[in-house]
Amino acid sequence: MKHIDQCTVLVVDDDEITRLMLIAVLSDICHCEAAGNAQEAFNFLAVHPVDLIVLDIQMPEMSGLEFCEKVRANNNFVKIPILFITASVERNIQEACWIAGGNDFVKKPVISNTLKQRAENLLKSKIVADSMFHTGYDDPLTGMKTEHYLLKEVGDHLHYCQMNNRPFSMLIIKIAGINDINIHQGFHQGNLAIQAVARVIEGQLSIPLTKCCRISGATFAISLPNVSEKQGLEFADQLNNAMGSYLYSSGTKLPLNIRFKSSIASCDGSSGDNLDQLMEQCHAALVANPAGNYLKPGRPN
Repeated sequence: MKHIDQCTVLVVDDDEITRLMLIAVLSDICHCEAAGNAQEAFNFLAVHPVDLIVLDIQMPEMSGLEFCEKVRANNNFVKIPILFITASVERNIQEACWIAGGNDFVKKPVISNTLKQRAENLLKSKIVADSMFHTGYDDPLTGMKTEHYLLKEVGDHLHYCQMNNRPFSMLIIKIAGINDINIHQGFHQGNLAIQAVARVIEGQLSIPLTKCCRISGATFAISLPNVSEKQGLEFADQLNNAMGSYLYSSGTKLPLNIRFKSSIASCDGSSGDNLDQLMEQCHAALVANPAGNYLKPGRPN
């Protein structure tokens, strides 16, 4: 289970001095990022996972209450707890916080221990909720996400990209040759090979919000929010090279006749494609390429 010191808190406040003070306090328990206004916060949320938002109510252009309402209306962000920082805890202010979707509040001037305790409580609840939510969404063999997660959570990422006219690509990777290990060395060695493939793929996942799910055997689906088809093809080539480097390294658990197959489907805000349609396009492309490519030694970095 995730620990609090691995969590990320986004502090949103237009006053730089207050922002730095809040970060200084919260940095004792977790990692902190900052935004000076609502738009900066949305830009950050679009590409970075966040476990808690600490939010000032009074901000120019868009208030903290308005920002909170927009966060709660977005499927990608709705589960993030929000801790308001407010100069008043009058009844009408408290009610406004709850109505907007806030989880708690701290009154100014901020007492360090109070802020840390309330942030810690919200982070603990988020960790437990995430753990319960992901039960059944984790593949016990590789530790990756399953196809159930793909259909639910990744579908939300696709919808967000389409609403904001951003590109979205779905990449399917299929490794052919694992059956040779199952037949000649046994399923235990075959499982070790699948785990090795998963680790190689995970080592290449540096794009924010990218998720790799094992959907069957040695077949993996990789979602690439904010990635065009051209960029996705470059990423597939990068994976191919990484697999080749592993295959020809010492201690590999893969057969030399292993083949690497990939397919990609992409869309943007002008497309009405849903996740099922993108997956169908990918599977059709895989069927059209039954042989795949034999892996070669990866190019040197």
